[in-house]
Amino acid sequence: MPSDMTLDPPGSIAVVGAGPLGIEAALYGRYLGYDVTLIEAVQIANSLHDRRAETLPLPPDRCCSPLASAALQSQHPDFAASTKPITISQWIDDILVPLTKTDLLRGRVICPCRVVEIQTVEIELDEQDDIEEEIPPDFRLTVCGVDDTESMDAESVILAVGDQADIAFGFESPVPYCFRIGQRSSADAEAAFWTGLREIVSLYASLVGREDLDLYRPRRY
Repeated sequence: MPSDMTLDPPGSIAVVGAGPLGIEAALYGRYLGYDVTLIEAVQIANSLHDRRAETLPLPPDRCCSPLASAALQSQHPDFAASTKPITISQWIDDILVPLTKTDLLRGRVICPCRVVEIQTVEIELDEQDDIEEEIPPDFRLTVCGVDDTESMDAESVILAVGDQADIAFGFESPVPYCFRIGQRSSADAEAAFWTGLREIVSLYASLVGREDLDLYRPRRY
């Protein structure tokens, strides 16, 4: 993204996909003060549900970011990452689902609701607006819920749906303010997860126009 293509909080961001990285991306945006909506087609961490009985393939204390841990601790002071092996079911039920109910994301998760199309829409300026620089278009998402189909607009979109997305795009990629995370496959689950977290750091740094904005670094006291 060009350095001048920035989005200041509380700009609106739609995160599509409530898997581990989608939840982390939504949390990161909320920590920075963005107006974030998290949209999930089926259920939280849906792609993991058929593996619930399996042992989590990464260390339990490495399955959520420092920001996610802080969000859980703010709601549950006794929360601490397990040092013993846990199942994927425990990851979903004890970490991922509770994260969507923390203060940062409560009321901002739309589920089940499938995004079927994303278009760009030009911004209509008032006649009195004296803006010389180019204003990029917003995004219009067509979403299908249980009972109806609606549209919602956002200034930025983060797609956290893995390698495939059953979404019709009305534009050619890449396009400013539309990001995809979690596409890099790896046999190492921990490496894949933390690579996705670094992608989140990078995209938000670009949104605020900074070379680096790593909220995952340990605090200095």
